[in-house]
Amino acid sequence: MWLRYFAIFKGILNWGLFLIKKGVEAMSFRLLVGREKRGIKITIYAFLSLFLLCLSTPVMGRDAQQILEDIYERQGLGAGSFVLDLQVDSVDGNETYNAYVRVYLHATKKQMVTFTNPERLTNQSFLVIATNTWMYQKGLNRPLRISAQQKLFGEAGIAEIAGIDYLHDYRVAKMEETATHYQLELQALDKKVAYQQAKLWVDKDRVVVEKIILFALNGQPLKELLYYNYRLLNGHQIASIEIRNLLYEKAQRTVMNYLSIRGKELPEEAFDPLMMSKFQLLVKE
Repeated sequence: MWLRYFAIFKGILNWGLFLIKKGVEAMSFRLLVGREKRGIKITIYAFLSLFLLCLSTPVMGRDAQQILEDIYERQGLGAGSFVLDLQVDSVDGNETYNAYVRVYLHATKKQMVTFTNPERLTNQSFLVIATNTWMYQKGLNRPLRISAQQKLFGEAGIAEIAGIDYLHDYRVAKMEETATHYQLELQALDKKVAYQQAKLWVDKDRVVVEKIILFALNGQPLKELLYYNYRLLNGHQIASIEIRNLLYEKAQRTVMNYLSIRGKELPEEAFDPLMMSKFQLLVKE
């Protein structure tokens, strides 16, 4: 945060020095022409007016790409391989159902999503490679190709649990700035990306995402994601994420919480659709 204020102060200072230089040049010119006191006064008044205008003019906020890069960097998952454990709670009225998910993130950004609980779901696994997703279940001869929008548990789809890469999979189509937020409208770079459009609300003071709306290709809102309770987990900035389906009006919601993030060497050959049945043996877990 202090870097932002330093940049603002530096910008104002540079403008001030520039205007002082121009003011001195203008006054020197007046003096050379005729040393008219009135001309000198007018020049000084003009300089002071411009300087005060500079101080009162709102300073433009961050660049949209810089905002996304800052958020991505603080997550700390851009380099290396990791194992992430999450608790996913599906809330439907007074009923709450729990699942525990483990995500294996390879340095190449390939991901394997598995369940550690409940027992009935532990025989399923989901492999995500770029815009391609496969599902494997014990007893199948081969994995099945599926959509990343497919629900994994509650209202949480595979894309949300595996993680949506807003920095590398989208381009900024539009950015607006309010008194409290940056509003970024993103467009997917590939037509196979699970959600073709996204709108982000980023808190200006903390530079963290507070809300995201995910859209279909035709612009229909599909899901709302709310981010809160930001904290550091083993050096990674994470948040609780609440997911609501906007296609129907129900009280159902799903909340994801990160329990642990640990670095681990993972063999790339384990992230192959044809090796999904042997994944646990290959990663030695």
